[in-house]
This record gives sequence, C-alpha cells and structure tokens, in this order.
Amino acid sequence: MQEMLIDSIRVSLMNYQRVVILKEKDADRYLPIWIGSPEADSIAIKLQDVSVARPLTHDLLSSIVSALGANIERVVVSELTNDTFYAHLSVKLPDGTFKEIDCRPSDAMAIAVRGGYTVLGSNGEEHWVASIHEAQSMIEDSNNDNSRGINACIPIFVQENVLEKAAISMGNAISGEDSGEFSPDIKNTMPLSKKITEEEIQKMSAFSDFLQDLPGLEDLGEKSDS
Repeated sequence: MQEMLIDSIRVSLMNYQRVVILKEKDADRYLPIWIGSPEADSIAIKLQDVSVARPLTHDLLSSIVSALGANIERVVVSELTNDTFYAHLSVKLPDGTFKEIDCRPSDAMAIAVRGGYTVLGSNGEEHWVASIHEAQSMIEDSNNDNSRGINACIPIFVQENVLEKAAISMGNAISGEDSGEFSPDIKNTMPLSKKITEEEIQKMSAFSDFLQDLPGLEDLGEKSDS
C-alpha cells in the first residue's frame, strides 16, 4: 500500500469529464481516476483554498464526523474491478475502535483534502496549511524541494494491486509534454482552472433548480382551483 498525493484535476477537452491524477508520494507513479464534476469541483475548491458562502456536502460530512468525536484517519483505494475503483474511509471512533466505511474514491478524496496538510519547516516545526498548493509554496519559499516535508492530515493510500493494474510510471507525466505513456483520453485533457468562478460555484448545488421551482411560502396552504 502506497501513499499518494493529489497531483492535479484535469478536464477532458472532448466531453468535459474530470479526471483526478494521484501521484505516489515517494516515486514517479501516477494513477488517473475519472470522477464526476460535482466531486471534482468539491476537491478543487479545497485544493485552491476557495471560500464558499455555505458548507458543501463534503464540508458537512467532515463536520459531523468531528462533532461526534470521531476522526478520519486515512483513505484507502482498495480495489479496481471492471474499470470501477473502490475505496473506504478508516474512521477512529471515540472509544478508540476503528470502522471502515465503503465509499467512492471521489467522495473519499473530497473528504481527505478537507483535513489539510502539515509542512515540516527548516527549524523542524510543523505548520498546518489548508491546501496542497500552499504547502508546496512553503516548500519552494524555503528552498527545499523535498516533497516528503508535506504530510496530509488525512492521507490517501492505494493498494499495490490497484497500482499494478492502473498506475503509470513516468518522469514527466503532468508537464503537458507527450510522453507516450498516458492513454489518449488522459492526454486530451487540460488542468482544471486555478480560479473557480462564481458561476461554477453556483452550479455545484444539485438542488438549485429544484429550489427555484418550489412554491413560495405565501402559496402554501392555498386551495387550488380544481
């Protein structure tokens, strides 16, 4: 089982589907996982440390777990069967026992990024930051390019058998250069914009159209003509 970091989220130029690229923390192996647009946007918001007016679904779930005195210890992408990835959350309950909860990798990663990251400073002290980009900036500012100084508070692990089936080993996978190793559908993608617009945030609510169609409070209780 290997620890992975979210390298990037990319958008297909053909059908606008999202793919998250995981990179092995201590090696040049990459794992692409296609995910839904809502989950990709939820992950991107935290990676880019974008503020939203109200909690999103994954924010709510993280808050509920914390309020109940439990801790999400790690995410594990455990299986790949018939082109479908399986994952689980490892949750530590208040009594010290652990519970593994089945989930989609996309939801698991959206929860994991909400835990933030710690960066090991030059003086040996750990600093907590909200996003991986902020952590990488701190490493660059300290002239230390060692990514081992970055640790996810909720780490993402992938079982070796999954990596053997789907991982790609390459030295320059996400640079935009044609390395000849990514499949055409992965190559034909572009990074998700670093700036998420207000319009994109509004689209994340699955209930926005539904709520707009609801009758106003003044209509409730009125009798119909029929």
